[in-house]
Amino acid sequence: MKHYYCLFLSLAILLLGCQNKEVDTQENKYPVDSVSYFLEKAKATDSIPQKIIFLNEGLQKVQQNSDTLLPLLLDYKIYYHNRLKEYDSALFFADSLERVANFQKDTNWIALYFYRKAVTNRYLENQEGVFKNAFESRKRYLQIGDSIKAARRTLEMAVAQSRMQDYTGSQESATEALRYLNKEKDAQYLSSAYNIIAIAYRNQGFYKDALKEYQNALHYATNLEDSLTYQNNIALVYEDQEEYKKAEFIFEKILSKVSEQDYKSRARYLDNFAFNKWLQDSEKNISSELLQALRWRKEQNDNTGITASYENLAQFYENRDKIKAIDYAKKWLETGKKNNKLQAQIDALKRLINLNSGKGDETNYVAEYIRLNDSLNKLNLQAKNTFAKIKFDEERKQQQISGLEASAALQAVENQEIKLRNYMLLFFAILVIGIAIFIIYYNRQKHKKEKIREIYNTETRISKVIHDELANDVYNVMSSMETIAPNETMDKLEQIYNRTRNISRENSNITTGPGYLNHLIASLSSICPENTRLIISGEKNIIWSKIKAEKKLIIYRVLQEIMVNMKKHSNASLVALIFNEEEKKLKIDYSDNGKGSSMQAIKTGNGLQNVENRIFSINGKLTFETEKGKGLKIIICIPL
Repeated sequence: MKHYYCLFLSLAILLLGCQNKEVDTQENKYPVDSVSYFLEKAKATDSIPQKIIFLNEGLQKVQQNSDTLLPLLLDYKIYYHNRLKEYDSALFFADSLERVANFQKDTNWIALYFYRKAVTNRYLENQEGVFKNAFESRKRYLQIGDSIKAARRTLEMAVAQSRMQDYTGSQESATEALRYLNKEKDAQYLSSAYNIIAIAYRNQGFYKDALKEYQNALHYATNLEDSLTYQNNIALVYEDQEEYKKAEFIFEKILSKVSEQDYKSRARYLDNFAFNKWLQDSEKNISSELLQALRWRKEQNDNTGITASYENLAQFYENRDKIKAIDYAKKWLETGKKNNKLQAQIDALKRLINLNSGKGDETNYVAEYIRLNDSLNKLNLQAKNTFAKIKFDEERKQQQISGLEASAALQAVENQEIKLRNYMLLFFAILVIGIAIFIIYYNRQKHKKEKIREIYNTETRISKVIHDELANDVYNVMSSMETIAPNETMDKLEQIYNRTRNISRENSNITTGPGYLNHLIASLSSICPENTRLIISGEKNIIWSKIKAEKKLIIYRVLQEIMVNMKKHSNASLVALIFNEEEKKLKIDYSDNGKGSSMQAIKTGNGLQNVENRIFSINGKLTFETEKGKGLKIIICIPL
């Protein structure tokens, strides 16, 4: 029994040792004090301050801006500083991320930088900053073809526009986002997009359209919280339409489903539910429900909700207790000031003006109401069009500047006209130079063509003279001496005659029309010796009708000269010609298995030098590959 006990204990110790070794191996995956080590440590801990400490240590270990982990460390820093509400630090590291991303020329990180900056501005409630940075992020994502992330950034633009009360603009942005969002992967973004569109419709008084879009948002809701929010919005639209029973039914259902611990949402739904009951019957006392919602909102530091509670309380007490109504309206105004909500301040001032009507106190609020209303109009103008704001500010400045500044502005316009005129002159100068270059190029090309034609006509004329005069004279001499000359002399004369005929045939007239290819093949075949096999491939795949006549003449003569050279010097038993069209170029590969030659002999030889000159005359290229005893290879490339 002791033996088994010891054996079991040994196995247990061994197993624990293996497990510890495995853990140690995992911990030592990265070298201690490396950037990766501290990054992994930051990921592993749950404490956000501790995460930041590890990230800082990782940043200290980075040795150069090209380190691929550097932008990741900075991104984590931005994210967690935002979580801690350390927005200045978040913006500082966002700027660092921008510098690194630009240094590494990584558009994806540049896009992410703008996104992080948009998020920080959202926490700071700087909606214009959100819009501008989301717009820049969207532009970068479109550059790298990531339409999904571009759509998400477009949606963030729409949210910012909606919060700035640019409902037309937010509707356009949200609709654009819908075109790129994936119905399966982006349900949350889809629901948000439809919600933004619905908000725009509601604020413009299109209640039926708003209901339809809120239903779409509800359809794509991915969690209970969003679902209840959209149902609450639907109920508010019914309230706008004075269909209070429908709204009441929805509010009751929402209150029955909201979490007991979610006091922020419970306060909103209770406040809306109670206010809806009062709208149906102004005699109902809903003060207890409204005050309970206010208490919950204060406990949750829900500043937006507190503002809404004061608004409803001021309206509820307006015809019940004017003193309380004025008190809540003043609190409403103060909360709006505290949260920098212009619309809330304006609505509160409007309520205070009505409540104090006839008492003489309303004049204290009228001037402030007018001032804030003007400010809100300016902000709305800014939200609808940033460039319009710049123009508006410029117009305001123009109203205050002196005649001297007006003269300077006029001078600027004149300078602009001079600059435009200079641009026009530069354009025409470039145009004239371009036309001159074209004419020179055209004349050179024309001269080249004429030269090729002239050479061809000369060769043809010489061929005709050789055939009609020299060959015939040799033939006549042969005929007259046939009976008296020795056979050896007659054979030499016959060889001279045949050579003369061959020269004539090689330089005879060339057909460049439809029969060109057949004429070319026949000519090459006739030159090839009887004991040499000629293989031609790919010639029928070339569209010869598109090749200019001058180039056809050169191709014909070049191949003819190569074959003649082969016949005279190579002793080849196999010759291959392969035609191919590559990247708008005609490529001709010639190869034989003859005795080859040296590159020096090729360069000094007249035959292949003529070939090279002909090819260069049509801007072609020629490559030779040869060694003694290993044949000859020629690659010809001619632009089509």
